[in-house]
Amino acid sequence: HLVRHLKWEGGEGRDPDAPALVLVHGFAASAEQWERMIRALREDAGDACPAIYALDLLGFGHSEKPGLSYTQYLWEAQIIDFVREVVRGPVVVAGNSIGGGLSAGAAPCLGRLCRGVVLVNTAGVLVEPDEYVSPRPKETVGALAKVGRDDKGYSPPLPGTAGMVALDLFGDAIIKTIYPQIRKRLKDIYSDRPSNADDALAFAIEQGASFPGSANVIGCGQKLGPNRSLNEVLGPEHGFGGPVLVTQGVNDRVSGPARAQERADTFERLRDGVTVVRINGGHCVQDDSPEEVARALWRWWPAAATHGSPSPEGTTVVTK
Repeated sequence: HLVRHLKWEGGEGRDPDAPALVLVHGFAASAEQWERMIRALREDAGDACPAIYALDLLGFGHSEKPGLSYTQYLWEAQIIDFVREVVRGPVVVAGNSIGGGLSAGAAPCLGRLCRGVVLVNTAGVLVEPDEYVSPRPKETVGALAKVGRDDKGYSPPLPGTAGMVALDLFGDAIIKTIYPQIRKRLKDIYSDRPSNADDALAFAIEQGASFPGSANVIGCGQKLGPNRSLNEVLGPEHGFGGPVLVTQGVNDRVSGPARAQERADTFERLRDGVTVVRINGGHCVQDDSPEEVARALWRWWPAAATHGSPSPEGTTVVTK
């Protein structure tokens, strides 16, 4: 499928062995929502700035919107393929909202190609570490076997042409309800810096929602499958055990400020190697407080740049 991505070349003084930065937007957004943060990061990093990629997930932005059953696992597979086929080298994956959950889910599958994960007001199930029970392989297989077969599991869209028509009608109704409210909702989400919820951002979202196929994507978004928990995909037993940066806008109007603070606290207890930076910003903190996110990312960057990289003696550097 046709997928759009934006690319910024790395600085002339960058470490040639350093990872690239891959940025993943949230639901119904697009690559443009990272541009302010990218400008701030390139200014902070100067000639040492790594190559940066921002992609449009399948079904959003300017990427193709085919009639598929969209799930987190489809988008995770896109991120994995993008790294392997386009970047073709080590990366740090960063995501906002659902894009954070997707980045965390893709990280373990990338193996040594993934040097670090950045979660920007991420979506995803996060269990208090003391209460988390790591799944056993047989339990995981059993749970997957039940998907779509019991009342508590994921129910996929109705099969066949009738199902696709029903899903399109459902998604179209959502778009018609929300479309006239996009600019007002953006002002609410960007209440810490409403000037950044400008016409360009609103137009990008309105444009994406107007493309053929958008109704199917939005409709599927109401029936996403069950997530693997962030504890699992960021845990060394079953997931990515390297450096993680959490930049949390504590004034998040989507989850609520109290919930945003609670998640930041839980991330701090998740495991060693997780760095949490609280920022006076909202749900899309990379866009309403881009300078703070860029500053936190660049301060943390050396931990990711050296994770899993070969040392001069030929051994592997592992950060904790």
